[in-house]
Amino acid sequence: MGYLLALAAVFFWSFNIIIASYFSGMLSPWELAFGRWFIASLILLPFTFGKFKTCFNQLIKHKWLILWLALSGVVIDNTLIYYAGRTASAVNMGLLNITGPIFLVILSRIFLKTPIFPKQVIGLLIAIVGVLVIILHGNISQLTKLNFVPGDFFMLINTFAFAVYSLLQIKRPQQISQSVMLTATAIVGTIIILPIMLLENTPNNLLQLNTEDLGVILYLGIFNSILAYLAWNISLAQIGNLKAGIIYYLLPIFSGIEAALILGEKIYPSEIAGGALIILGIMLTNMPNNKSARQLK
Repeated sequence: MGYLLALAAVFFWSFNIIIASYFSGMLSPWELAFGRWFIASLILLPFTFGKFKTCFNQLIKHKWLILWLALSGVVIDNTLIYYAGRTASAVNMGLLNITGPIFLVILSRIFLKTPIFPKQVIGLLIAIVGVLVIILHGNISQLTKLNFVPGDFFMLINTFAFAVYSLLQIKRPQQISQSVMLTATAIVGTIIILPIMLLENTPNNLLQLNTEDLGVILYLGIFNSILAYLAWNISLAQIGNLKAGIIYYLLPIFSGIEAALILGEKIYPSEIAGGALIILGIMLTNMPNNKSARQLK
């Protein structure tokens, strides 16, 4: 079940490329961030209110954990992608997005002492090569032509925040369910985002949202926030950070298929080859470890 949930989370997040293609420039990053998490809070609270009251003392006790989850997973993660896109190229953003699972593996090893086996490292490297093949369209020489801009820095912070948020999930106490923790995180994050959004947007701008804008915010609130985050958080608890992180590399495969079906973009042989490498890397990483295998130390 953990693998299916990780797949579901990545699938929902993969639609960001479609949203960016259709609605880039229509909504500011903080409008999108506030809107999606405000909707998520409104939907989650009625379903979790009873449990929310029951474990309120536990939530207060773990207020710093909730604050850090809100900052890393709600305020920073995804929001900075839209800022990065203003100056960073799609190639650079794709390359830097690779670092998210890598950061997660490294942080898990340092802080959680998560064992990492050689075959898992090989699988991770194969999956990374597969992502590179897709992003660079099979032309590795493009790496020599990269020019780094401020947006790349935003993207790097975003991917690190994703890793921190994922790592902190291990700290969730058993008395607080995944849905209640996400509700608390969404509410705190929305409160933090609100003044930032108001500084960037006048009330008149907020009143000019059209039906398409509201549709995007509703989609992000339900699918990219509630369903994706719940699925991802549960998968981390069930299969661990390394295995969930490697499944994250399926995102460009999903995005490529969606772009072909919805935007009419062509699927290139390099994308098929890269996808095959990613799947091979995932299979290798998730193979049962031989008892005699030596852990990396």
